[in-house]
Amino acid sequence: MNQKSIQLLPFELACYEIYDNGYDPLNTIREFWSQHTLNECQESLWLLFESYRKCVVQEDATDVKQMHTFLMKVNSVLMAYFLVHFRKIEIDTVPFAFAEPAEAIIADLEAKQRIHSFFNRIAE
Repeated sequence: MNQKSIQLLPFELACYEIYDNGYDPLNTIREFWSQHTLNECQESLWLLFESYRKCVVQEDATDVKQMHTFLMKVNSVLMAYFLVHFRKIEIDTVPFAFAEPAEAIIADLEAKQRIHSFFNRIAE
């Protein structure tokens, strides 16, 4: 198996975890949001995009491992959300424990809404 295939294998395996006995996509979603904030996700994805855009090769093994772990979790939660929608699993009444307090999430979302509204008014 070549090096590229070896690197892709964990991503492939993540797609098959949905067939594990007892797999629950809601647990995957709950676990993800209990460990990660929305801002953390945005920052990590932005860093990944910037590294890709600038063709920067990350040399620090710890950073590479952390990004790989994060991307594996994003891949798993994406698969979980897909299954929730595809199988029409009810998610509205499922309790979630988020990585940050609800007040912080609400404040952040409201601030982003104000920024969006401001730029929308300018664009009109």
